[in-house]
Amino acid sequence: MDIEIRPYRTEDEAEWLRVHAVIMTISHAWNYCIQERPAYEGYESTRLVAVAEGRIVGLTDTQYEHAPGELCYLKDSRGGYVLEFGRLPEFTGHGIGQRLMDATVEDARAKGFHRLEYWTQDRTAQRYYRRLKMPEIGRHYRFRFKATEAVNDLLEKDGVGVEYVYGVCLPEEWPLVKAKYDIIDRHPLEPHLCVGFEIRF
Repeated sequence: MDIEIRPYRTEDEAEWLRVHAVIMTISHAWNYCIQERPAYEGYESTRLVAVAEGRIVGLTDTQYEHAPGELCYLKDSRGGYVLEFGRLPEFTGHGIGQRLMDATVEDARAKGFHRLEYWTQDRTAQRYYRRLKMPEIGRHYRFRFKATEAVNDLLEKDGVGVEYVYGVCLPEEWPLVKAKYDIIDRHPLEPHLCVGFEIRF
């Protein structure tokens, strides 16, 4: 199968959003659905698509920092934070992910960057990065919980109701957080362990 990796074009937007939505249905990597294509205004970025059989079958976006630690977890140098990465499920086994990653590295290097961070709460993606021998750089839990009575009372004074609170914590804090707060554990709001991986070049 012929697969082309090329830069995203403005005219790709509708198809890009459809592919993104399909990928979302099989992944826990995203916390919310988008209806507009991210533009990353004010930042350098790499926005690529994989094309096969005349249509988009994969995508990746990377946003680059102005200063170390602005977007990325590691702060030793400016890096690229990979915000979007995936391919349609029917195109498994064609090396699309690796080709998108390789093309991103090439473009990042041309822009003067030498590292990328991939963070995901999706277990399939985590296994994929481990198979590629990408070093793990950090992890944290992402979760929703019911607001405490004190928080509800405080915000209700300003006419604000709270459906739930979105939080993060380190793995070592997770048992204490679970014991103290009313964690929402039903799909699609259940907690996930988010793991970060890195590529240096």
